[in-house]
Amino acid sequence: MPVKKLLTFHLLTFALAAVILSTNVATAGSQEDLRIRNAIESIRKDVAPDRRVAVFDITWEVRGTRVLVSGEVDDESARDRVVSALQKAGFDDIRNDIVVLPHPGLGQNTRGIVRVSVAQMRSEPRFTSEIVTQVLMGTPLRVLKRQRGWFYVQSPDNYLGWMSAGLFQHTDPQRSENWETSEKVIVTDYHGMVYEEPSTRSLPVSNVSMGNRLRTSGQDGDWVSVALPDDRTGFIHSDLVSPYAQWKANHELTGDNIARTARKFIGIPYLWGGTSAKGFDCSGLTKIVFWLNGMDLSRDASQQILMGEHVDPGSHFENLKTGDLLFFGRAATTDTPERIVHVGIYLDNREFIHASYLVRINSLDPEAPHFDRYEYNRFVRARRLIP
Repeated sequence: MPVKKLLTFHLLTFALAAVILSTNVATAGSQEDLRIRNAIESIRKDVAPDRRVAVFDITWEVRGTRVLVSGEVDDESARDRVVSALQKAGFDDIRNDIVVLPHPGLGQNTRGIVRVSVAQMRSEPRFTSEIVTQVLMGTPLRVLKRQRGWFYVQSPDNYLGWMSAGLFQHTDPQRSENWETSEKVIVTDYHGMVYEEPSTRSLPVSNVSMGNRLRTSGQDGDWVSVALPDDRTGFIHSDLVSPYAQWKANHELTGDNIARTARKFIGIPYLWGGTSAKGFDCSGLTKIVFWLNGMDLSRDASQQILMGEHVDPGSHFENLKTGDLLFFGRAATTDTPERIVHVGIYLDNREFIHASYLVRINSLDPEAPHFDRYEYNRFVRARRLIP
């Protein structure tokens, strides 16, 4: 046989064998893949049904009889349950490379405290990515991992996102606890400034926004001496702040207080991801209004609807009380699930306040001059969070 024909024959034989082998591997792999996928998915549904508030990113690869499983979770028990589920699915040879966050590379520095008036959390570690939420100065963070100059963090409501390193003070659990237990003031006006000296003529240290928390060491006339989470110090006018402990003790969660607080924000523009007096999205408004009255809500409208108790609004909304939450979107049908995309706060007389273009009051009464037909047509249901 000529060399060229012999070479061609061997190449064709090798290619045919490769196709047969790959076909067998793919068939076996697809069956194994389905078993692995089902095992891991059963754990994910239980420990991390909402990716916005829990980390459960698992990948796997089958090499012969061995299963290589890797990825990230934010709870050690979740990692152990994945391995156990795979073993129950019939896989005995498992290489477990799942990392439990906070990432070991962070060492002891697994905490943070927001150091600017309003810090953005983003969907990806870059400034051009979507703002998913905002966190106010003085808020503690759980730091999970680092990617270049960005950190993946978790806010007190468990919401997850990427934050630039310059927006918070990176620290350890003990120093974070020291901050939490220190004497503080809370900013109660919309906006203000911290100055180097007790005078508006001195240089500014930082701007502040309603809900910001600052450590305090005393008062000098009309000025309060404060320290920021990154240890910058200065003075803020006493008219802009209240002692934090006193403020917490005095506020009361009532419908009237919720309505009064919400009305303070009328006219503030809509901002996707916004949760501060600089701008709100719909659930950001409800979140800060309730927080300023002592209740910490989940971040998004589709999460807030899971809180409280269901209220039958009545055919003319007569069963609603001031402070109830109204949810809008698409009601469930036999073919499609419910989809909640908007939330507002019920006031009285079929009026509600919400962030849509700007914070405003609209009505669910078709005869009212400020009737909102669009929201009326997509109203889904109401929830009551105030006893």
